[in-house]
Amino acid sequence: MNLFEKRPIKLQLLVVFVMFLLVTVLVMALTFNQSKKMLYEKNREYSAELLDKVTQYIQSQLDNIDSVVKNTIYNPEIHLYLQTEDVLEKMDFFRKVDSHVALVTQVQNGINSMTVIGDNGSNFNYMSDPYKRQAVMETIDEISQMNDSRSKLYYAGFRTIVANGSEQNFFMLGAEIRNVVPVKHLGYMVAILDLDALFPQFDTMLENGFGNFYVLDRNGIVSAGNDSAMLGKRLDLTEWNSDGRYVVQSADVPEIQGKVVNIYSKYDLQRGLEKVWKTYLWIFALVVPFMLFVLWVINRNLIDPIRTFMRFVQIRQVKNIYYHQMRLQMTGYYEITVMADKFNEMLDEIGNLTNEVVASKTRIMSLGLMKKQAELAYLKQQVNPHFLYNMLESFKGMASETGANDLLDHITALGRMLRYSIKGHEEVTFKQELDIAKSYIQLQLFRFDDRFEAQIDVEESVLSCCVIKMILQPILENAITHGLENRIDKGHLHLEGRMKPDGDIVIRVRDDGVGMSEEKLASIRMDLAAGDEFLERDRNKEHLGIVNVHNRLRTMYGDEYGLGIKSAPGLGTEVSIHIPGRRGVPHV
Repeated sequence: MNLFEKRPIKLQLLVVFVMFLLVTVLVMALTFNQSKKMLYEKNREYSAELLDKVTQYIQSQLDNIDSVVKNTIYNPEIHLYLQTEDVLEKMDFFRKVDSHVALVTQVQNGINSMTVIGDNGSNFNYMSDPYKRQAVMETIDEISQMNDSRSKLYYAGFRTIVANGSEQNFFMLGAEIRNVVPVKHLGYMVAILDLDALFPQFDTMLENGFGNFYVLDRNGIVSAGNDSAMLGKRLDLTEWNSDGRYVVQSADVPEIQGKVVNIYSKYDLQRGLEKVWKTYLWIFALVVPFMLFVLWVINRNLIDPIRTFMRFVQIRQVKNIYYHQMRLQMTGYYEITVMADKFNEMLDEIGNLTNEVVASKTRIMSLGLMKKQAELAYLKQQVNPHFLYNMLESFKGMASETGANDLLDHITALGRMLRYSIKGHEEVTFKQELDIAKSYIQLQLFRFDDRFEAQIDVEESVLSCCVIKMILQPILENAITHGLENRIDKGHLHLEGRMKPDGDIVIRVRDDGVGMSEEKLASIRMDLAAGDEFLERDRNKEHLGIVNVHNRLRTMYGDEYGLGIKSAPGLGTEVSIHIPGRRGVPHV
């Protein structure tokens, strides 16, 4: 990305333009493919709905025919007609059978004719037409070859029969006639069904259908459909499924052991998308010239003025900077003209400032020299801490020779504090810090003639933790100087250290001195919250040491650590130090 940002703007715009074209083409391609998928899925769903509608229609027609046919094969008069041997009785039953069949064919739409053939040689409506008789006998042969034909209707399928000198298409239905008690085979019933009554009119029912619909019988013969050219022909679904150009969907019709099939071409399905693709091309043809025009405008009003500015800057670098007769002239966007005017104003300002810089250069050098001289004078007035430490060692030797043991202890404590403050690492163990605090308390007890008592209670686990040094002495000094020094009677100073469950350390310095007012406590808390701005606000605060400790802790350990203070007039003051419980070797 950094490398791209450093390229010329013109190149970047060209890259952005090419990327825009690529993204546009990609989006169009993805959208087109998604539209294809959606159209394909929607058509599959619609085709499935149509198949279900056709299947339901056929099922309803078959249910009506089934009830009528079953009523016929279980009719007692037909059973008696097929069983009686008496001629007169047979004629009487024949009339009843004829009446029943006539009623069935008239009432039930779809049954063209019905034939009953018995094992005793009796028959009814045994077709005189040889073509119909052949169709009937073929159906009976198929039923007789079934393993279990009892009480089952057998839809033999599509047949083309020559009737009255012309070919007509029918659907054959047959069933075995059996006596119930005793069980006995009596004969067969065969019905010739009209296709128009059994199957729907696809041209009207499927006005919005897509592709071709076919109804296949048990032999795969097209018995109905919106493609009349395929009527009576075998439809090989395997061949259509293997061709990737077509989509084949089907639904089973169990009663006739057939199927309802919808076949449509993928090419025909996608013909509607041609308009979408043409629309995309028109959009692309309009967007590209528009984007080129935008690039030309940007180049004319932005890039060319910037290049003019760059050439002007290069000329200024070559020529004298005080060559005022030359001015920057640029045309383009409003911001470009404003930039040119401001740049010319800057050139004028540079000329004026140059004179001031040259004039003040000597003065700055003089001030720097004066500062160095002041720092040198300040250093000369400082006392070397090593000199003080060496002198204390000399005083300690004299006290030892004279037997001033108390003085020797105090000088030793003072020397230990001085050496601790000027030598060693910035970070120490809390035990080392506590030892120096004890030395400081010893010196203050000597100074105040035991006007207070000191109590120290620190857990063993705290002593091995690492802390920055010189954090206890300023707090002890505040407690003694501002709290216990002004107390009339004897005071008490408590120093305790505890480790919290989370591993942090809390150190408390508590005195029972005079305490402080709410106003002063609020002022100290404001100074603690001020952080580094404290010194800028007021350099003469009397509690500078405690604020310095607070800032050192926050700088070293983070803002969640530092000091907390509580106090009340006459009840003393408590300062708490919150630091992390870190163990290890102290480091610089």
